[in-house]
Amino acid sequence: HYIVNIMNTKAICVYLDDSDKMEIELSWLYKTWILHSLDTDFDLVVFYNPLAEKRLNTFDNIVKHAMPPIRYANEYPFLNSHYFCLQESAHKISNYEYILKTDCDVFLTHNLKRYIPSKILIGEAGYYSVPTQKILETIKFISEFFGFHYKYYPQVGASFFGKSNEVITITANQALLTEKILDLFELHGDQVINGLDKGISSMLAGEIIVNHCFVNQHIMLYALDSLCWETTEIGSNVLHIHAWHSSQKWSKHAFFRGEYEDWVVKDEERYNHAANYCHWIATTPLEKIATYRN
Repeated sequence: HYIVNIMNTKAICVYLDDSDKMEIELSWLYKTWILHSLDTDFDLVVFYNPLAEKRLNTFDNIVKHAMPPIRYANEYPFLNSHYFCLQESAHKISNYEYILKTDCDVFLTHNLKRYIPSKILIGEAGYYSVPTQKILETIKFISEFFGFHYKYYPQVGASFFGKSNEVITITANQALLTEKILDLFELHGDQVINGLDKGISSMLAGEIIVNHCFVNQHIMLYALDSLCWETTEIGSNVLHIHAWHSSQKWSKHAFFRGEYEDWVVKDEERYNHAANYCHWIATTPLEKIATYRN
């Protein structure tokens, strides 16, 4: 058991669905929250599907809020991780001064300790392979269709870190715009429009909202969601690593398929690069990780 500072003014906020994989992914986030003593700096706030309540029994000292699926969540489950910023739930986190809104499948680093963002930190993603002219024109069309202005901040990720009111506002508007984009796909009668798949609707919405609302002096692009690969050195600029959808090492898909069973990361090699770090966290019990608590 670990003592949480009841005066924390920062929170890490995620959503847990009733899923075996998501429970394991949350354990990665939780282990790194403990390892780097971030529990004395951030509350870990988990909104969860009531069906997943028992899954939280092993996570000590987190803040838990039941949130039944609402609105479009049954059709598009990704919206659950945005819906907690709508008015119905946002009051539960609005008392924090700063919020890091993210997903369960992330690995925090020691660089987050005592970190105060001077701008809104925006994550990085890879939901379309190359921002071709056709794709950019489609995103601009969707933006203009709904009355938004698109600059050129492509590949906006799933994570935001900044003042709570700003993060809540971005995420709530992202949720509402996602619904409109889903309706647009439905109207179009297809799963793909000009190379953009319906499955990335929430990511498109986040990109459009950030482009519309902010300019360079207000945001720090790609400061979150760092790559989990061997090519990523964990320097001072790496705050937060996301389990990217990729065939490169480290891949959470390969991990869940059991392809890394022969890969053992020695304790002294855990920080060599992001792949080692992620695999060490994923395969090491919390009890041992806690012995390295810093």
